Amino acid sequence: MPATDRPAGAVLHGDFRLDNLIVAEDGDPQVRAVLDWEMATIGEPLADLGLLLAYWDGLGSVPGSGALGPAAGFPPGNALARRYTDRTAGSSAQPAGSCERLPWYVAFGYFKIAAILEGVHYRYTLGRTVGPGFEGVGAAVPGLVRAGLAALRQQG
Repeated sequence: MPATDRPAGAVLHGDFRLDNLIVAEDGDPQVRAVLDWEMATIGEPLADLGLLLAYWDGLGSVPGSGALGPAAGFPPGNALARRYTDRTAGSSAQPAGSCERLPWYVAFGYFKIAAILEGVHYRYTLGRTVGPGFEGVGAAVPGLVRAGLAALRQQG
């Protein structure tokens, strides 16, 4: 985990992604509510951003999950990260320069998703997860692990 000189004191969602948001459709899209807080904790705000970016950029590799990003009419993940950096740089939430640690948190997000999907796959092999689309979930895990390792290589 990257070293930091500040205490981890932010409220983290723990599963921050588009389908856990309610977004207003009028005018400039605005987040109106964040749902599904059972994984909330106290920690580093970049953990939520890293997970969001892993879902945003890596979800397309999960069979049946659909795609986010430019293919679905959304901005690319690096544009989201830039917007976060622009809005928080120098604030108490994100001291200037602290987003240089973001690649580690993106990698952590990929590994978290891979672990979740491997659990889903295991339950599927036991017949405990049923329904269409689960048969291919396990095949996505190696790609997510590779994406996590690639994100770690970006860490300065």
